[in-house]
Amino acid sequence: MHLHKLFLATAGMAILAVTMDPGMSVVAAPVVQLIPDEPMDSYKPEGWSDEDSYLLAKIAMAEAEGEDTAGKALVMCVVLNRVESIQFPDTIYDVVHDDGAFTPVANGRYEKVEPNEDCYAALDMVKDGWDGSDGALYFERTSKNPTWHSRNLDKLFIYGNHTFYMERGDDE
Repeated sequence: MHLHKLFLATAGMAILAVTMDPGMSVVAAPVVQLIPDEPMDSYKPEGWSDEDSYLLAKIAMAEAEGEDTAGKALVMCVVLNRVESIQFPDTIYDVVHDDGAFTPVANGRYEKVEPNEDCYAALDMVKDGWDGSDGALYFERTSKNPTWHSRNLDKLFIYGNHTFYMERGDDE
């Protein structure tokens, strides 16, 4: 039996050698396993400007002033998850200012707050690669009553006074 090589293909973090026999069966075998230099869930702060850092700290203050450091960091992670998602704008500024995305931006609170020391501690956590968001793209103040979020999105977890969600069936 003759095997016909189809060169190389990628699958996640592996490069595969793919072959096909005359009966059209496909066989794929790993050739190289790619190992990233950094954890896959870590963000790339070297690409952030000082302005981006300030925007993250500011939205954390506006959305999570009463939360602990991790609660503020989770807000930042949601912004960054959106930047990485094809469903949302691709810059921190554009995600934060996306029409209707964040209540404090819409109601003017965002413009009135300044990040405190805890917001910058949360920013440092995120820059160091911390991400407890489970890929969340949304959050809201936890409510006992049904909300648009609870009816239309998959609940991931509750942290502090916020409930975190992702799109239904989203496995990003």
